[in-house]
Amino acid sequence: MRTFLKTGYRLAQAEDDRVAIARILYGATQNNDKRVIGEANKLLDSDSPEEMRALDRLREHLFR
Repeated sequence: MRTFLKTGYRLAQAEDDRVAIARILYGATQNNDKRVIGEANKLLDSDSPEEMRALDRLREHLFR
């Protein structure tokens, strides 16, 4: 359990974040929202769990 909490949890959270970003990207594509599409693609391309965790930055673009 301790090993999972040190390594596995972070990776599992990153996968959840990747799915959330993909769902946001799908909606942005349907609405042709270029700002959100660009931001979502940047986050997915970074492949960094810490970057993907920054979903707040992407949500800011949704509510402008």
